[in-house]
Amino acid sequence: MGEQMLKYDDCGLRNIWLKNGYSYVSVRGHGKCLEITDVDGLHRSIGSALVNYRKRLSGAEIRFLRVEMGMSQKRLADCMGVDEQTISLWERSKRRPAVAAERVLRLLYLEHADGKTKVAKMIAQWNDIDRMEEQKDDAKQIFQETRKGWGMAA
Repeated sequence: MGEQMLKYDDCGLRNIWLKNGYSYVSVRGHGKCLEITDVDGLHRSIGSALVNYRKRLSGAEIRFLRVEMGMSQKRLADCMGVDEQTISLWERSKRRPAVAAERVLRLLYLEHADGKTKVAKMIAQWNDIDRMEEQKDDAKQIFQETRKGWGMAA
């Protein structure tokens, strides 16, 4: 007789099965409920498998990664340099992201999983610069030499 496995749909992905690490517990007023041991660890493992082993991400997988990073569609759109509608189209599988955009998404997830935010902070900084109306293409940029080397003057 084969092992009993659980089809885990609660994460929003249709192809995730659990071999173990779950049980059913009786909850007063609700009856029998599914309990997963270390659900956060499970979701990190799913995310890692997606960014490391999938050739191209499906819309549901893109949504899963975004939700796991705790980002709104707007925030992810800002990080990716696209509009919110584009993220929505990707997640509904109405449009595929460019390979470069998908790679940025993978990097953002990996740094989120590592607890580092250097790439996300740099992207936010670039977005802030893009939004600054004072920064014209022909604006004077002043550099100065300091003990630490050359840099932009304050």
